[in-house]
Amino acid sequence: MRMDIKKITDQNDAGLLAKNPADISQDSFITRNLNKLSLLIYRKFLKKRQLPGAENVRACLSALYDTRNLKEVEENYYVNKISVVLLVLIAGGFLALMLHFSTIHDTNVEDGNAIRRKSPGQGEHKIELTAKNSEGEMLGNFDVTVDEQRYSVKEAQALFEKASKELGPAILGDNKGLDEVTTNLNLVKKLEGYPFEIFWRSEDYELIAYDGEIALENIPKEGVSTSVTATFKYDDSSWQQVINITLMPRELTAEEKARKNIEKLIQKADMDSRYDEEIVLPESYEEDEITWSERKEDDSLILLLLMWIAGFACFSLKDKELGKKAQKRKEELLKDYPQLVSQLVLYLGAGMTVRNIFSRLADEYVRKRDSGMAPGYMQEELLRMVRALRAGQSEAKAYEEFGQRCQCQEYTRLCTLLSQNLRKGNGEILCLLQEESKKAFNSRMDAARKRGEEAGTKLLLPMILMLLIVMIIIMIPAYLTF
Repeated sequence: MRMDIKKITDQNDAGLLAKNPADISQDSFITRNLNKLSLLIYRKFLKKRQLPGAENVRACLSALYDTRNLKEVEENYYVNKISVVLLVLIAGGFLALMLHFSTIHDTNVEDGNAIRRKSPGQGEHKIELTAKNSEGEMLGNFDVTVDEQRYSVKEAQALFEKASKELGPAILGDNKGLDEVTTNLNLVKKLEGYPFEIFWRSEDYELIAYDGEIALENIPKEGVSTSVTATFKYDDSSWQQVINITLMPRELTAEEKARKNIEKLIQKADMDSRYDEEIVLPESYEEDEITWSERKEDDSLILLLLMWIAGFACFSLKDKELGKKAQKRKEELLKDYPQLVSQLVLYLGAGMTVRNIFSRLADEYVRKRDSGMAPGYMQEELLRMVRALRAGQSEAKAYEEFGQRCQCQEYTRLCTLLSQNLRKGNGEILCLLQEESKKAFNSRMDAARKRGEEAGTKLLLPMILMLLIVMIIIMIPAYLTF
């Protein structure tokens, strides 16, 4: 069984008519098995069903390819479509699976509870972690910022002269205002765009910790007023700003309490290992073992879904591509029709028969095509008709099939005139063809005029944009002179 559709390339029938490619045995192993699976799917599930747009597909295939093997051509077309869909689905599944395993195995947590720091100068990095107890129950998700490995005091002193510091305050966090603070403050350490180091001091560390954490359990019901002091340092200079804050109480849930205590353990572990290569995360909480794993977004299912959608979209787009080919064929046939009729009129006036005219035109086309001229749809159909005549087919039958294959009203009318001339011996065939030639050229001029109008419409928007640009170029200098 042949599994694809492509244009003829051999010497006998080169051009635009359909021909099946090489056997599956000559394809690669993957292509061969993919085509076999596609053929099985088509024959089992699709062949006996009326697929959407099947009639339009069949009409396009009959116009583009050999109608004597239409069923085989249609089967090859659908098998080709299914192969493309399967290829996209398989590739999508493979990519989604690779993304999934990459998400699982690519982790920054080593030995279950260790996070490697970046080397000095590479900056801090943030990790999303998930904590579970020994029974597998979720203790919470944690966004942990792992600072870079610190230099010693001597190294920091040497590097301080070379580095400019950028710091930025944004202390409100999720609070609406400083007069009603219920969640942790964001006491930033750097101010972007300024060479300051910012150090914070709380008026009461039992209410606000050094990192801006609010001790909600110590806030009375009516609230309490306090302040934090920001010290901006640069070289030997420093500036201070006192910020008044009103803290309001909020009841902590059991989950928030556990989260808060675990965050304290993480901060303590960070402080205790500032000069080490790794930060060792807490192994237990309230006599319950904690297992750590990095929390990452697994987008493999989204990728798989998108690839499946793309695969099924390919199935529909193949029909549109086939329709465009059929439309292009029709346009080229109509474009070449006036030339064909004018040649018939010219040679008939010279005394040649219609059959000899077609043979002459076909032979000239073969010579030009062998010399490198691009094949044409009308010329290929004409060549096919001449070969049928030379094989012994009657002229009437050959003309009829020629008109049917072209599937254009103009060619059908021409073939009807030629068939009537054979049956009735119409002596006015030359006059009729001259009249047909005039109609054909008028139709071609109308089509050219229509395409010109469409091109003018498409150029309207670029012309408007160019006009606006010219107006801006003229008006801006004139405005600036006033």
